Amino acid sequence: MSESPLLVVKPVPVLRQFWLVGGIHSAGIALFVGFLALVALKLGADAANGSTGDANLPFALSWAVVAFSAAFLALWAYHYKKFVKDRFDTTYTIYADRIESTRRGVTRPGVTVPLARVVDVRSTAGPLLRPVGLATITLVADQPPGGSGPRGRLWTPFPNVPDADAVCALIRSLIPGARSPA
Repeated sequence: MSESPLLVVKPVPVLRQFWLVGGIHSAGIALFVGFLALVALKLGADAANGSTGDANLPFALSWAVVAFSAAFLALWAYHYKKFVKDRFDTTYTIYADRIESTRRGVTRPGVTVPLARVVDVRSTAGPLLRPVGLATITLVADQPPGGSGPRGRLWTPFPNVPDADAVCALIRSLIPGARSPA
């Protein structure tokens, strides 16, 4: 394996991604948690107090709001870590024979892609990444046959890459038997 990198790429965090996607995901899952807490607390309070109707509803609603708030804040913190903090700590390194993704200087085992197996390189930019000139590069590689079953394809995304067209062109030039993009 070659040791001098051809290109080192730092992904760029986009706060718009965190606010929009992180907010929607967090709110949706937290609503589900809050609703489950509401139902469980209402049924539990009715069973414990022996009452029926809406007598225990204010109690259940107040604790369901607490459950929703706690779930929302925990999930939003998780999304902040994934969309902002981890992007600051990640580096994509392109070598002549492989592409590695490292986080805080440690190579992540599942995110080293040998270029000899790559069959396609794709670049996509959605409405959150396109305005800031970023894209997600996805490498499509052949999975070697083995104990996990028949040969298949592995899709490895590298999100928030600046100047994605130039990076894709470099990767395509390094693929053995490279052909022009379709």
